[in-house]
Amino acid sequence: MTPEFLRRYYILRIISNPIVYGIEKNGFVPLEDLQRSLDQLRTNNMDDPLYDKLNLHSQKTIKRDLDKIKSYYQTIILHKRNYGYYVEGYDISDALKEIYEKTELYLLHHHAHAWKTYVTTARSSLSLQVDLVPLIHAIEQHLLIEITYHGWYDDSFKTISGFFQALHIKEINKAWYLMAFNEQYGFYAFSLDNRIKSLSVSKQRVKEPVTFNSNHYFKNVIGILKSDINAEWIHIEVANHHFKYLENNPLHHSQQIVTRPKELDTHNLDYKNSNIWGEIKVYVEPNYEFLMEILKYNLWVKVVSPLHVKAYVKHHLDLMVNYYK
Repeated sequence: MTPEFLRRYYILRIISNPIVYGIEKNGFVPLEDLQRSLDQLRTNNMDDPLYDKLNLHSQKTIKRDLDKIKSYYQTIILHKRNYGYYVEGYDISDALKEIYEKTELYLLHHHAHAWKTYVTTARSSLSLQVDLVPLIHAIEQHLLIEITYHGWYDDSFKTISGFFQALHIKEINKAWYLMAFNEQYGFYAFSLDNRIKSLSVSKQRVKEPVTFNSNHYFKNVIGILKSDINAEWIHIEVANHHFKYLENNPLHHSQQIVTRPKELDTHNLDYKNSNIWGEIKVYVEPNYEFLMEILKYNLWVKVVSPLHVKAYVKHHLDLMVNYYK
C-alpha cells in the first residue's frame, strides 16, 4: 500500500460516509471539511510514513484523485456548487465492500503493535516458509514456483514436490490456501501451513499459463474443497435469533430467503415453536466443508431438504452423540 493509495481511500471513505468523520451537511462534503478530515488523520498518525501524503490535498490534487477513484473503485464522485462532494447513486457494491474490508484489515495489521491494547486479532496458520508478497508477484507475472509439500490426512499423507503455476491465494477461517496448477496434479489446493516444507519463486515464466477465475472455480462450494458431488439447492431452517446473523452474513453467495420467521424477536427461545423458524436455501456442493459449516451453527439450524443431505448431516450427528454415551 502506498501513501497515495491511502489518501484516495480516505477521500472515498470520507465522502461516502461523512457522518463518521463529523461532517453532517445532508450527505455533502465541502472541500474544506474534506481537507480538515484528511489533516486530522495525518495528525493522528504523524510518525507513520504511510500517512505522509494525506495532507497533500489541494483542489487540483483531489480532482486527480477523483479520476483515479473512478478508474480503480468504479465509483463516481460528483461536486455540487455551494454544497460539496457526494457519491453518485451511492450503493456500495460487493467489490467495493471487499476493498474496504481488506484495506481496513491491512491497516489493523499495520498498526498491530500500537493498537494491541485495543484490538485482538486471531492468529492464522500461515507457515513461516511462505512470504505472500513474492507469491502474489509470481501469480501476476506467471512465474513458476517450486513447492515441497507433506500432506496430512486430507491429502492422503502424500508428499508433493515440483514446479507449479501459482493461481490464487484464499483465506478461510484463519487458514491460508494456494491454488496452483501443473500437468501432473492439475488444479491443487495447498494449505499454506506447516505442510509447506519449502516454497520458492523461480525466475522462469510459465510457458503456457492456464487461466483461473476464482469466482467461477469456487462458485458452488463453501470453503476451498471442490468435489465430484453435484451442487444442489439445500433448504435450511434457521431459528429467529440466528436468522438475522445469516441475513447479514450469508452462508454462501447463493443464499436466498425462502420464508422469514413469523416471530422474529422473542425473549424466550422455544425451539419447538414453529413460529421462530425461518428458511433459507443455498446452492452448493454438500461436501465435508458444508457439513462443518452446518455443525458450527449448533442447534440454531436444521437441514430440511434434500433428504439425502439431511441424512448425511444426521449420520454425523449420531456418531457424535455416541461419543457421549
